[in-house]
Amino acid sequence: MKIETKYNIGDKVWVVYENQGEACVYDTTISEMGFDKDGITYYTEEGNDYTEDFLIAYNEKDELLDKIVKTMEAIHEREKGEK
Repeated sequence: MKIETKYNIGDKVWVVYENQGEACVYDTTISEMGFDKDGITYYTEEGNDYTEDFLIAYNEKDELLDKIVKTMEAIHEREKGEK
């Protein structure tokens, strides 16, 4: 059986996520992958786990910027609703 994935072990990626109202970004390398009923989970060299929603290929700078902007827009929308 062959399983196609967006990223592979050893790929360098950007991780973009929200933490308490801030957009956080760091680069890392994928060290492991797991498969279950919910899909693919990527494990980074720091031991963190992410789905594809949080990862951007390292050389995709335009996609990285777009993901950061969308993350901030979601934060601003949520904060507007909380007021």
